[in-house]
Amino acid sequence: MVLSNVIGQKRIKNLLLVSWKRERLAHAYLFHGLQGVGKDAMGVAMAMGLNCERKGFEACGQCPTCKRILNLEHNGFHLILPVPTRTSRIKQEKYFEILRERALLRMDNPYREITYTPELTVTPTIGIDQIRDLKKQVMLKISGGGFRTILISHADRMTVAASNSLLKLLEEPPPKTVIILTTSFPGNLLSTIVSRCQSIRFNPLSQEEIEEALIQKFSTPKERAKFSARICGGSLNQALQYSDESWNEIRQGALSFLETILSSDRSAYIESMNTLAGIKEKETVIHILQMLLLWMRDLSFIQLGQSESLMNVDLVGQLRRFHHKWPYFNIYQGMRSVERAIDFIGKNVYLSLVIYSLGFELKCCGASEI
Repeated sequence: MVLSNVIGQKRIKNLLLVSWKRERLAHAYLFHGLQGVGKDAMGVAMAMGLNCERKGFEACGQCPTCKRILNLEHNGFHLILPVPTRTSRIKQEKYFEILRERALLRMDNPYREITYTPELTVTPTIGIDQIRDLKKQVMLKISGGGFRTILISHADRMTVAASNSLLKLLEEPPPKTVIILTTSFPGNLLSTIVSRCQSIRFNPLSQEEIEEALIQKFSTPKERAKFSARICGGSLNQALQYSDESWNEIRQGALSFLETILSSDRSAYIESMNTLAGIKEKETVIHILQMLLLWMRDLSFIQLGQSESLMNVDLVGQLRRFHHKWPYFNIYQGMRSVERAIDFIGKNVYLSLVIYSLGFELKCCGASEI
């Protein structure tokens, strides 16, 4: 993942390049923005550029140092990811094997989120032991004389103890060390951590940038790439999920959830909410709710008679049937409720409470079954 492979974000590339040329790189950065817009990719590219044997900010990606970084074998690069705690049914050796396998997947494609299921189902966090181990490693001399680069992905998932421990490292970083924190929820970080970092916001990627990346880098068929780029909201991670064969099941499931909530079948209503609240990975729940937002957006265009603006253009028949059955559904209030639920999930509010509250709010959105 060299700098030229980071999709878009030209403004940030230029900013970092100028800082490097002037030898004015910050000791700590906070990369924040939507999930899947290149925050981790930029962090990996920086680590390679600051240590590449070619001695240029644009790393070669082929020298022994670059390859060791990509394989997580260079002692000057540290990748910290949220990880689930080990359960008693998983042996320690197997546990660390799973963690390394997922970390290498993240290095191979920093745009796609990784999951630890089905082996590990506990919610991943960054614990104090990870930060303590990091602080021990940064005291060791690194090979090659480059910059020690620390990439802490999803920094908002640090526990309070881990955050306080990291704060001490940010206050007194070792020389020639760059610490990069990435997050989609900067508001969840301690203000004392944010204040010690140079904050850089990553913008959503353009539809053209995502479409080109899907076709050229991920071999996505052109029509599917175009459709996925159009509906992903500027996130390559979302586009990759939408371009997957299984995404249509999630799309249909989101609409089915809404129809069940609005129906008069109380048992189906409860079962539907129990199913959604029982999903272990909060990213999956957020993904389903984002698809629900997409449906509601399209329903608003159906109400306005503007079918040409639909995202789910291939399912216009289902949209029209929904509108015919629930013509008084308050779409805009429903969208606000879903957006609020996504925000609460991102802030680690108890998932079941969020889902049951959302179900009640959607039920009260003025639906009238015909």
